[in-house]
Amino acid sequence: MANSIMIIGAGPGIGEAVAEKFGREGWHVVLTARNAARLAGLSATLSEQGLHVSTLQADATDPVALRKAIAEANRITGGLTAVHFNAAVVRKQDLFSMRDDEITDDLAINVAAGLHTIRASVELFGARGGTILVTGGGLAVSPHASYASLGLGKAALRNVVEGLSGSLAERGIHIAMATIATIVDPGSKEAREAAETIWTLATDPTSGWETVYPANAFKGD
Repeated sequence: MANSIMIIGAGPGIGEAVAEKFGREGWHVVLTARNAARLAGLSATLSEQGLHVSTLQADATDPVALRKAIAEANRITGGLTAVHFNAAVVRKQDLFSMRDDEITDDLAINVAAGLHTIRASVELFGARGGTILVTGGGLAVSPHASYASLGLGKAALRNVVEGLSGSLAERGIHIAMATIATIVDPGSKEAREAAETIWTLATDPTSGWETVYPANAFKGD
């Protein structure tokens, strides 16, 4: 069975870089997002590089739709090796200027969708084992008032990943977070290095539950 990864929240930046890295290593990459046009464009770009890519449109805030998408990704790949949660709303706005619906919608993506992904992935991997990867952020460790909903989301997921790492390891499931503590532009050196960080988490059994990129991001804090 070939290795495969499902990227939930696939798009330009980290998602595309992860798809390129894993695809070049011979993995079957399944791209998942809500935006069909973005999926089609990203898929075309990666396929032109000779990478094995499939797409599934799904809303990660809908747990029923997400479970169906993960099950379908598992079917078309012949058995998923890893699931990567990369979805987020990046909103530069303080808590008090946000509307009520903006807070609710952001948390649905930044927190609830991540929890849905983890739950569905654990259900899928069951006794056979697998890997769950989560894109974290420096705001989880060093918060900023101007990124209230994003920082809260990253902190919440970091809490969950650390809390679950031990018990899931006993079941043969590796869960890990790449805490990306820098700005990542599409096609950038940072995007490629973030993808390398995620690759290491997926393939090195000694990598632990969290890796920070850049490595010295919080030294001196």
